[in-house]
Amino acid sequence: MTHANIVNIGGLVANLVGVVLLFRYGMPFRVRTSGASYELREEVDQTAVTAERWYDALGGLGLVLIVLGTAAQIGAIFL
Repeated sequence: MTHANIVNIGGLVANLVGVVLLFRYGMPFRVRTSGASYELREEVDQTAVTAERWYDALGGLGLVLIVLGTAAQIGAIFL
């Protein structure tokens, strides 16, 4: 197995993980509430704020993995 094949396979794996992360955490976008609940009382729900931060971080990680995976596949052509 050549270096180009290894880089290409690594790019494919990164793309797969990135797509799964984006599908699970990034798309479709949730309506951001910033932890505020307006139904019965007006207070910040810390668990909702934490969940939104995780969704943002994992969605961003998915996008970065897709870009890096695509760059690795393109770079494998030149090896």
